[in-house]
Amino acid sequence: MLIEELNSHFAKPVLGAVPFLNEIVNIDWKEAIKQVSDKSIDLVVTDPPYGMKFQSNYRKVQHKSIQNDDNLDWLESWVIELKRVCKDEAHLYIFCSWHNIDLFKQIVGAYFQVKNILIWEKNNTGMGDLEGDYAPKYEMILFCSNGSKKLNGGRDANILKAKRTGNENHPTEKPVNLISYLIEKSSNENDIVLDTFAGSFSTAQACKQKKRNFICFEIEEEYCRTAKNLLNGVSVSLF
Repeated sequence: MLIEELNSHFAKPVLGAVPFLNEIVNIDWKEAIKQVSDKSIDLVVTDPPYGMKFQSNYRKVQHKSIQNDDNLDWLESWVIELKRVCKDEAHLYIFCSWHNIDLFKQIVGAYFQVKNILIWEKNNTGMGDLEGDYAPKYEMILFCSNGSKKLNGGRDANILKAKRTGNENHPTEKPVNLISYLIEKSSNENDIVLDTFAGSFSTAQACKQKKRNFICFEIEEEYCRTAKNLLNGVSVSLF
């Protein structure tokens, strides 16, 4: 599908050649981000590896392990690249777990203003230590700003309730309606939203719904092919 045709399904075409715009891109963010122009991104919504060797136990058939989830050595270089590509007034939403929230907050906060830690309250609990610990029912989202941009639609509470997915398409699949809400709060139609860890491409799906453009990278080819079906025929770019 030609990029001009594809853009018509999302938003008005963006002037100029924008690499990876509105494509399902199978590539490591470390390589792809180099092609994203300085100060070109209006909003970042992404779910990076948490550095905790996560393995979902909900499905009988397990997903493969998440790449680069055994350490956070990449974290600062990633944040530096986000600083380069974000516009001066960009917002960022970075999903995180309590396990390493202190490190995420420290490193992200060195380059962006950490405005809040949003709590995504799920409709049911996770697994883990069934007898010796409290049942986990939330994830954190770092809400950051690269300037003084205002939120759309007024001031909402920092506890966001959304049903968890069944993780059918990815081990840490995020609800599209939750991503759509964040996109509406911090961007406008035709803006460009970046997701460097696309997973099941929930961010891309939300952008399609809300008439935003997206740039999404995912290192696992399997998830990219699944996303093609979820996005109703969007072309897959394999690099």
